Amino acid sequence: MGIEFERVNYQYTGIDEKGYLALADVNLSIEKTGEFVALIGETGSGKTTLAQHMNALLTPSEGRVRIFGLKISKETVKGGKLRLNPIRQQVGLVFQFPEYQLFEETVEKDIAFGPKNFGVSDAEAKERAKKAIRSVGLDESYLERSPFNLSGGEKKRVSIAGILAMEPDVLILDEPTSGLDPLGRNGLLEVFSRIHRELDKSVVIITHDMNTVYEYANRVLVMREGLLVYDGDPLKLFSRRNVENWNLNMPDVLKLQRELEERFSLTLNTWPRSRGELLKALEEVLS
Repeated sequence: MGIEFERVNYQYTGIDEKGYLALADVNLSIEKTGEFVALIGETGSGKTTLAQHMNALLTPSEGRVRIFGLKISKETVKGGKLRLNPIRQQVGLVFQFPEYQLFEETVEKDIAFGPKNFGVSDAEAKERAKKAIRSVGLDESYLERSPFNLSGGEKKRVSIAGILAMEPDVLILDEPTSGLDPLGRNGLLEVFSRIHRELDKSVVIITHDMNTVYEYANRVLVMREGLLVYDGDPLKLFSRRNVENWNLNMPDVLKLQRELEERFSLTLNTWPRSRGELLKALEEVLS
């Protein structure tokens, strides 16, 4: 087992000094390998708060979180009974804005910072930086560049490489494709898919993009007002009832399928995950 939540509540204090419940009675588990999870919900639903519990950036107000067998609580964290570095190494969190993670003079130093902080030698950290930069689709020439002279998409890739260099088991990404053009979005999503497949890591993506959810995820978590209201298959998520109840957009490929079926009186009897699969289904029906 990787990460477990058992009846987790998290309350924060607002600027009016009142308490607000950001997570309410959350129960879930995420395996160490094999998962590609999309975490979705409206703004303020608790997505980022949930993700920050997954690597002990936050601790529950009530309930229990276990990360690779280690119990996370206010007592174990504040009392100094639990070392958090091993947890942060096993569960890597990439923030929405890469600038939060980039601060060194060169890309190589930025990527190597994490491994060196965990006791890896300089030579090994440099080798990990080379491997990580290639894993995110950039060549080694980027290692000598300043991270502050990169494009937005390149900065995102470098911030991801910095987490990958620590060799985590679970990778969590907060809105990783926000602000990217369609080409950059698709390229980055293919990077995550390859990391999931080839490196055998579980990936959790916080996103508002239903196309990403539908095409890439094998599991979806839907947060609404601090509650986990759905945990299951992305195919079943986009029923008309769920879309209406939780204010979800339909993925483009399903919109297109519905329009084609209505306009041409077709019944495809399939759930295509991409436009390529939709085209194949159309060819079979028309032939």
